[in-house]
Amino acid sequence: MGISSDSWYHLRVSQEYSTTLGIPPNTEDTYQWRDITNIPYLYFWINGRILNINESTFGFNQVLLLRIVNIIYSFITVIGVYLLSKEFFKNRWVQLIPVVLLTNTLMFLMLSSSINYDNLGNMFATLAILFFVKTVKNKGILKYPLLVILMLCLGTLTKFTIMPLAFIMVILLLYELFKYRKEWFKNLKGKTLLLLIPILLFGGLNVLLYGNNLIKYQELTPSCEKILTHEQCLSNGVYYRDIVTIPEVEVNVIDMVLSGERLDPIRYAGVWIWEMTKRVVSIMGDSSLFHSDTVVSIFVVLFSITVLFGVINWKKLSKEAKYLGIITLFYLLVLMLVQNYDMYLKRSYPALALQGRYMFPVISSLYVLITMFWMSIKNRYIKILLIALSLALLISLSIPFFLLKVDPNWFGTITY
Repeated sequence: MGISSDSWYHLRVSQEYSTTLGIPPNTEDTYQWRDITNIPYLYFWINGRILNINESTFGFNQVLLLRIVNIIYSFITVIGVYLLSKEFFKNRWVQLIPVVLLTNTLMFLMLSSSINYDNLGNMFATLAILFFVKTVKNKGILKYPLLVILMLCLGTLTKFTIMPLAFIMVILLLYELFKYRKEWFKNLKGKTLLLLIPILLFGGLNVLLYGNNLIKYQELTPSCEKILTHEQCLSNGVYYRDIVTIPEVEVNVIDMVLSGERLDPIRYAGVWIWEMTKRVVSIMGDSSLFHSDTVVSIFVVLFSITVLFGVINWKKLSKEAKYLGIITLFYLLVLMLVQNYDMYLKRSYPALALQGRYMFPVISSLYVLITMFWMSIKNRYIKILLIALSLALLISLSIPFFLLKVDPNWFGTITY
């Protein structure tokens, strides 16, 4: 504990949710975790029920139990990536490439064995993308668009940052349904419509959560001081950092860029790609294990070459692949500009709050796209060389690197 990202936070809030079947109140014991009453709660609520069952039956170690549950979430994510890959590739060996990429992504492996709501959110996001592709490919089969909506409802109840993914996917989904409305409307019948029941349930819970926050606090997820007092919020490390250690400044983008005080969005994008790559192929949490700058630079170069081939061959891609590219690019742009660049403008640190795991909701589509870009290369020797070099580096610099370089202090007595 205390190694992976926010592990104590997720454990302690889950334990608070185990004390009630509903939403627990804020107390002196929870102030350090900020407000826990007006947040997306599905992950914590499920953990609370698991802890309740465990307490009355087996009495397993809570940390190990919740970690195993998180591994299950990530295992389903891996299956989702494989099924998504099968939608685009016929060759069974090519189908495995996105799976190999994902299961040798060091940050994904670390996160998967952690107590973190990202794992559940990533699972729902991956399944939503899978069902979206199936919707586009199977016009008239109503269960697929309904499953997209259901997965997105569950995802936004798990983590607020699924919202940008939900937004772009719903827009594209509505476009597809309207464009081919004749095929869809003739199938508005049968048992498939039973999926509307959980959609209405979880959609309603989303409306209650986010609607209430908008009405009462004018924010989808209210800031700490709107719920707790300033003194109570100061017990939280992130709030203390944002208010005391690195307070925000007034932002004037044009003046800041022209004066050289801040990077413009284009140059920041270069910094962002390098830092994000570093935080995906390495480990960043409460403790970190980073690759050298040379290794990170090699991954950035390989990624850039791959994307270049993708741009060159973009017109040759299928409609489903282009949708996948739009979804992935939209989400990453929102992450980079709305969250990270805005943070940089306000607090001057380019990598502040920049986490590789934040891009994992679209890691499935990104790895399928990368594989697609590789397969679009006409020259057989360049294709084989790029794929072999990328996979060899990623595999050798994942688990083997971790075992050779990990701090022995990371392995200690498990407490809860």
